[in-house]
Amino acid sequence: MRLENIAPTRRNYLEIQKALVRTQEGYDLLEQKRQILVTELMTQVEAAKRIKDEMARTMDAAYEAFRRAAIRSGLTGLIRQSCGITMDHSLTYRSRSVMGVPVPEIECEPEPFGVQFALTDGRSYTDQVLRRFLEALSLVAELAQVENAVFRLAREIRRTQRRVNALEKQYIPQYKDALKYIEEALAERQREEFIVLRKVKRKHQAAAERRAASVRNLAPNRSTGVR
Repeated sequence: MRLENIAPTRRNYLEIQKALVRTQEGYDLLEQKRQILVTELMTQVEAAKRIKDEMARTMDAAYEAFRRAAIRSGLTGLIRQSCGITMDHSLTYRSRSVMGVPVPEIECEPEPFGVQFALTDGRSYTDQVLRRFLEALSLVAELAQVENAVFRLAREIRRTQRRVNALEKQYIPQYKDALKYIEEALAERQREEFIVLRKVKRKHQAAAERRAASVRNLAPNRSTGVR
């Protein structure tokens, strides 16, 4: 908004004032949105840390069970045993809105664990591997949910921050400068009009005084003529 392109009129002043009010309201709403998104982001980040720690412990236990089973049955034996495993898992995807940002909700329900192998030939170690990895499956889905939410929230926060900065550092100062410019122009115009009016008033007063003096000078002459 270039000041030289703005006509310093009362109408423009009121229009810019209304635009400034709307812009400030938009700024307040965007700032509230940003704060809510940041709060939600921090919650998701804390959840991600908790899930990663829990998943690390679970995966350590799973790989330790896998190591013991590999020692007992061999990698070839584990591969042959795994070929006979068939399990159905349930994966549900929903989304919820956080200030207009779709945040995913992923729920994984693994098939309940059951003994798949015999207990007499050492294959119970393979059952332990299966159970440990089933425990990690739900955590993997939960971590995917949280990390996806963190990505979406962070992206929206960046967008909102850019808009907040544009309003705070560009549009609002421009409107304020325009209002100040018009106020000063109107004030200068009022001073000029006041000076002109005062000069006109002085001229009228001087003319009135001259007419009054002329009337006073004519009055004695008229009195002499009557006698």
